[in-house]
Amino acid sequence: MKKLCFLFVTMLFCHLSLLAQVNVGVKAGININRIKYKKADPEMASIGFQAGLLAKIHVTDGFFVRPEVQYSRKGYRFPAIGSDGQGNVRYHYVAVPILAGIPVGSKFSFLIGPEFGYLVKANSKFSTSTRDVTQNFERFDWGLDLGGAWQITSSLGLEVRYNYGFYGLLKGVTTGQNGEITGSNRDGANRVIQAGLFYML
Repeated sequence: MKKLCFLFVTMLFCHLSLLAQVNVGVKAGININRIKYKKADPEMASIGFQAGLLAKIHVTDGFFVRPEVQYSRKGYRFPAIGSDGQGNVRYHYVAVPILAGIPVGSKFSFLIGPEFGYLVKANSKFSTSTRDVTQNFERFDWGLDLGGAWQITSSLGLEVRYNYGFYGLLKGVTTGQNGEITGSNRDGANRVIQAGLFYML
């Protein structure tokens, strides 16, 4: 099923490249991730990566739309406990940013737009053990991307952007004195600095 979905997305982007004023490309880069809580200090930052496909749809000379489909690994580190070393939690997302682009001059473009993510899997690694903790987190995540792209050549570009995730990443419930569920207590949000290269085909 995953292979069929990937094949469909690839064919869709290739079809877009045949249309007027639409260019497609590939991209890859790093993620510097952390989790922000409402009332607690953020978790320690970790390094992940992202890679995928993008399309640049030219609407006017001063505006374009850039949808993307990418695999994005996010997460955080947590400190050592006793004699054990640091641990980490990794989130494996299929992410779909839909960005509006505004060119500033001939080389630079300002990018802003929502990013929607589907959590495929989450793993927690501590010491020598790894656990599947997917059930502890919401499957769907969303946030706002803000950044810019620099066109190095006609095909190759560099971009940096910040992904501000909205709260509700971690599942949680509140209980009464007898253990009954009295409400939800969702918390945590992704905060990610992304940097990478893209190449237009």
